Amino acid sequence: MAPRKEKSVELQDPLHQAMWKGMKRAPMTLFKPIAGEKSRKLLLIVFALSCMIPILVMVFIVYQYLLPLIDTDVSGLLGSTLTYGIAIMFIFPLLGFFLMLRRIRSLENLASEIRVKSREVTNGQKAFCEQTIAAQSDLLPPATDDTQDAGEENEIQSLINSFNTIFQTAADQLAEREHLKELLASLIAVASDLTSELEFNRLFPMIIGRVTEVMEAERTSLYVIDWDTRELWTKVAEGVETITVPLGKGISGLVAETGQPINVADAWELPYFDRSFDLHNNFRTRSVLCFPIKGRTGQNIGVLQVINKKGQDRFDRRDEVFLKSLASQVGIALENSLLIDELKLSFNSSITTLSAIVDARHPLTAGHSMRVTEYSLLIAKEMHLGENEIEVLRLAALLHDIGKIGIHDAILRKEGLFTTAEREEMNTHPVKTRTILEKFYFPRRLRFVPEIACHHHEKVDGSGYPDGLNGDALPLGSKIIAVADVFDALTSRREYPKYADQEMLGRQPMPLRTAISLLQKEAGSHFAPEVVSAFLRCLPQALLNFRGEHFTPEYMDETLHRLAPESTQGVSGPWLP
Repeated sequence: MAPRKEKSVELQDPLHQAMWKGMKRAPMTLFKPIAGEKSRKLLLIVFALSCMIPILVMVFIVYQYLLPLIDTDVSGLLGSTLTYGIAIMFIFPLLGFFLMLRRIRSLENLASEIRVKSREVTNGQKAFCEQTIAAQSDLLPPATDDTQDAGEENEIQSLINSFNTIFQTAADQLAEREHLKELLASLIAVASDLTSELEFNRLFPMIIGRVTEVMEAERTSLYVIDWDTRELWTKVAEGVETITVPLGKGISGLVAETGQPINVADAWELPYFDRSFDLHNNFRTRSVLCFPIKGRTGQNIGVLQVINKKGQDRFDRRDEVFLKSLASQVGIALENSLLIDELKLSFNSSITTLSAIVDARHPLTAGHSMRVTEYSLLIAKEMHLGENEIEVLRLAALLHDIGKIGIHDAILRKEGLFTTAEREEMNTHPVKTRTILEKFYFPRRLRFVPEIACHHHEKVDGSGYPDGLNGDALPLGSKIIAVADVFDALTSRREYPKYADQEMLGRQPMPLRTAISLLQKEAGSHFAPEVVSAFLRCLPQALLNFRGEHFTPEYMDETLHRLAPESTQGVSGPWLP
């Protein structure tokens, strides 16, 4: 008969492979010689012969050589005694034979059960933690009173206990391994989020939410250290407002100052814990795990704190390892984000300064670019533009008149109407704006700033300058700046007179009603109708933003009351109805 081939099992998990190979090499090899029917019979025959042959040899010697030398009477008595003795002697080998047979069958049953349970594990039908070998009576030979009293266990019971221990150990190791895999996957995911998002205000709420979930905590807080003021402030604290903590005070302050982590089961037992926050917010802080966040130079730059471990009394060693690893990643991201914020602040300061320099060349245009920017942003938000579109629009509005740097002061500061030549030179400032801004290095997402700033004097009917763009060829940002720019010019004092329906209104701010009517009249020819409509919807907010700063109450409150009566509640004056 052909030898039996064992079914090959594909195991993806190395730990399962090692366990399966160990079982195959040890217990399977041990029990294979006695598992077959022929092997069992051969073993029993050898055992029986080893017991019977000495007795038979002794009987042969007695009857063949000893009895002939003894008298007949004595030999008869001796023969009878010997016969009874031999019969009694045969009982012990026979008893040993049946006990051996029972032991062999028990071992066979045990080996069979181990093979079945191992196969269930390797085939994925059951997990290690579900496998145990029961100490059934048919697997165990009867124990004597002596062994019971002594508390000893027989060999098969020891073997069963050993395999149950193996299964339990393997189950514990697999559970631990799965938990570590989950923590590693979570750490990799969080690290990926940290490297993919550099916007400070979006990055950390996302990370803190993930930390709370992975750490199975009720709340997580991130503190940033300000060494100049020796304070900690929260960039993210879930469910609460911004918190400021003096350095060295409380758990987070102590960790920030010393750089040593704190893991406590009940924070209220610490003498330096401040309970006022809990009492004020109806919260109970119990277990706390707090780790310092270090920068590249090793200096503490923040603190990461998780509060109240769910389902346990405190955070364990694995939580400490995970939070320490996460704090290292957060430290890198925190430094990067703060650096980017500083670069943005420096860039915006430079842009704002350039814009202010242009406005400052003429005393009547001071603040013009800033107001145009504010109006443009209100329109953009009213029209639900995207975040990146709003940022492009903001920069273009701030810098839309930077080309006036190239206009002679005699023209830029002239009072009264321009000559034809002067008008032609003034009309070159949008092209100069584009030329100057194209020399700036704008990130790819801001590359349209020069074009949008250049076309703020275009008209939707194509009669504007410098390129005569119309309709959809005109960027939406340029259409928005056009409305904001004209509105600010009409409602501000200028060195040239203003006109409405061929009527000269002088150099003072045009009445709001007249300015609004002019925007509505020019919608469809000069301005995009949808932009004018959006601006008129947010005009009350625009007026309120500059009330008392650019617009006097006498100038704006009557129109504001007409547009949005609720916005003038509590305001009194003779110009209100």
